[in-house]
Amino acid sequence: MVQSSIVVPSTSHRKRSIDVSSKEESGQDEEIKRPRLETSEAGKNRNKRLFGALLGTLNKFKNETEKTSEVDKNRREINEKLHEKLELERKELQERLQARKEEKQRMLELKIQEEQELQAEERELKKLEQQEKLANFLRTETEPFLYYLPETLTDEMSLTIKEQKERVIESRNKLENKGSLL
Repeated sequence: MVQSSIVVPSTSHRKRSIDVSSKEESGQDEEIKRPRLETSEAGKNRNKRLFGALLGTLNKFKNETEKTSEVDKNRREINEKLHEKLELERKELQERLQARKEEKQRMLELKIQEEQELQAEERELKKLEQQEKLANFLRTETEPFLYYLPETLTDEMSLTIKEQKERVIESRNKLENKGSLL
């Protein structure tokens, strides 16, 4: 028969003011201890087996925890390496994007400069064409200039028109030479 592990104190052990004084006098300060249960050999073996299973479970958990901590450590190292690699790639990508942006800006500036040169050249050509057309006419000395062509020309007027045409031809030759050097 298995005895209960719960100990119910007897009524005689209740502390009363009278009982406390009588115990102190008799020297019984000891705690009441639970009596040890007598177990059979089978009970001892069962207890050893359960205790062994409990220790085995605890050791197994400890080993798994150590393994997972190593796995976690390796995973953290791999993640750190990946983060470093990603950071490097991100920096390289930013540098390439910055270089591309600078190259694009430089190309845009070159294009703008070429367009400005072309526009300046076109203005010079239009100005030259205008001068060629106006070289056939005489001009007044006062502003705003008025261009006219009398029905009969004097020698002086013909000479002025001829000089104007020569200056326009000379300007055209300079512009063409300048254009061929570019």
